Amino acid sequence: MRSGIIALTSLILLSSVAACGGSDSTPSPSPTPTQAAQAAVVVPTATLFVANPDGVRRAPTIAPTEIPTVVPSATATTVPTALPTATALPTNTSTALPVAATVAATGTRPAPTGAPQLAPGVYVTAFRVDPPAPKTKPAQFFFTVNFLNTVGEPVNYPLWRVLIFRKGETNSIGDPQGVSKTIAIESSQQTTLPTAINVTSCESFVAQPVWQDEEGRRIPLNMPDGSSVTLEFQVCP
Repeated sequence: MRSGIIALTSLILLSSVAACGGSDSTPSPSPTPTQAAQAAVVVPTATLFVANPDGVRRAPTIAPTEIPTVVPSATATTVPTALPTATALPTNTSTALPVAATVAATGTRPAPTGAPQLAPGVYVTAFRVDPPAPKTKPAQFFFTVNFLNTVGEPVNYPLWRVLIFRKGETNSIGDPQGVSKTIAIESSQQTTLPTAINVTSCESFVAQPVWQDEEGRRIPLNMPDGSSVTLEFQVCP
């Protein structure tokens, strides 16, 4: 009986060896590096025969196989590549704009170019007769005078008036005086009292504004350029 069991066991072992040694026509895939490492350290299985006290040989017991510890290979440490150093941006070297020069303001107001520099005084800027075509008596007319006072304060005349001459003569035939004796600052307009001339036919006359001092002297009132002021007009019946 014992010899039969031994023969059967031997037959099983030989069949196993023949199966392992056979070649397969299909090529096996190449093992990976990890599988090769594990196959290299596999411990072959040992067959142990345990003796019984009664002398009966039992089936072989497979000793536990210790699972090999795979030591991981050292992982290569990748040295990080140093980042390139940032290049500093160029400094703005543009030239600053020049500061505008400040012109100091003066308190003196410059005179307008071309404006006449008038001496302090009273001037006549316009002179006319109203109505423009006077009639003989009893019709009346008067004179309107535009003044320019550059004295800087009102000027009070003892008397100012308009002398009337026949054309070509030097003796006046009339002298209507101004309504007001005060000439205001800067520009102003004054009129004379009404007057009349008796004629039988149309006659030409010349008028001239003057002012009269306390001694009775008559001083002509001139234009700003110094020229005399005269007005020729005609009186008809």
